[in-house]
Amino acid sequence: MDWIIGAAQQTSTSSTPVWLAPLLGGVGALVGGGLSSTVAWRVLSDTKKARRRAEEKEATEIITAALLEVRQIYRNNNVGPGPVPGEFEYWPDYLLSKLDKSEAAAMRFHSKALRERITSSLGLLIWGAHDDQLLYTTDSTARAVAYEAYRDAMTCLGAYMRGEQLPKPTKAWTDADAHLHWQIEQERLAEAGE
Repeated sequence: MDWIIGAAQQTSTSSTPVWLAPLLGGVGALVGGGLSSTVAWRVLSDTKKARRRAEEKEATEIITAALLEVRQIYRNNNVGPGPVPGEFEYWPDYLLSKLDKSEAAAMRFHSKALRERITSSLGLLIWGAHDDQLLYTTDSTARAVAYEAYRDAMTCLGAYMRGEQLPKPTKAWTDADAHLHWQIEQERLAEAGE
């Protein structure tokens, strides 16, 4: 480094060419600018990752709290055939009111696979309350699919936050999800007059 400073301080009467000092200064500016840009880019990248992680953590907390509340609703009420609490006429409306923020929070996840799984599980919990075929097994008090939807969502959230691959869905969850999508498509076709 001393030789650069020395070269810049030499007078024009020396044997060093006059153009060397500005050249060395320019090279130093380019190297310094490049390093500064690299550091700034790295800080910005780390900041974006931290912000994304914080948004996903907040979304996880919102969804988890709502899932726990809905699990209690399913445990404490005769969801579907029983009377609906409050001013609601139908169970799906009541459950949607409990899970609506969760649906919006699920959109914050950058993983498409996670967004789809969470959204499907929430749909099973909401719309499954209206369809006995989705929720009930041969034992009419069992809520096997509702439990599977709850468990699938919680397991997926945990795996994602730990940086693991999403677990494979159970057969009960897959069958109920396929049935729900089929029903939605049938309703769409009926409304379209097809």
